[in-house]
Amino acid sequence: MVLKLGLVIMKAVKKSYPVLRSGVSAMPEGLKFDLKNPYILEVLPEKKLVELQKFDGKKLNTVCRVLDRDDFPKLLNRYERLSSRGGFREDEFQILYKKAFPSGKVPVDINLDAFVFLNDLKPQIGSKFDAHGLAKVSVTDQLKQLNNLLTRGINKDRPFFTAPLSCDPKLGSGLGTGGGHAYRDGSFILVSDSGKSLCTDGIKHVIVNDAYYHIISDLRRRFPKVNFVRADEAVEYFSRL
Repeated sequence: MVLKLGLVIMKAVKKSYPVLRSGVSAMPEGLKFDLKNPYILEVLPEKKLVELQKFDGKKLNTVCRVLDRDDFPKLLNRYERLSSRGGFREDEFQILYKKAFPSGKVPVDINLDAFVFLNDLKPQIGSKFDAHGLAKVSVTDQLKQLNNLLTRGINKDRPFFTAPLSCDPKLGSGLGTGGGHAYRDGSFILVSDSGKSLCTDGIKHVIVNDAYYHIISDLRRRFPKVNFVRADEAVEYFSRL
């Protein structure tokens, strides 16, 4: 039996309203689909939060009917293909932050994996990749900055400093990045294709640091032409390339 998610949500919301003596629910008409509603969150699978965020604030009855359509997966795929052209919308970031940081706060001890694991990337390999670490703004703003760069591209009219993904510290001491390689203490490292330039040829890979491991699947769906790599798997990944 196929689960009718819309029906499950509607029943959950009805429970939050009393039943009148006539046996009719006191649930008001025109109720909105609200992802902050605890009754909805209780029955909604976590993996659906980002997927259904686009319906937040819409009429509950309409949303539930759409969810129960037999062609809903196909409908959603078409919507995501169209929306992926513009990156994440402003109203989607809070859902992504909640998924990345379930406690509601950005932990202090994060973004350590790239700092640790990329030390094992051999200079003769890392020097072939042009890179730029997003590290000079807050952790939450780094996600927005990534979204902007992947959506609009690198602005060639403004300074955009890059460095090798890894290199011999003695050879890279003049690059001003503390070790000669791109910054590793932020949430994301933008990487070119092998032998290419970020500014000229664009972003081919993005190393995702541990702060945002939980949203890698969301990033891949929204930007399918970019390769997103966990920081703790980056050495093996770039060594294979």
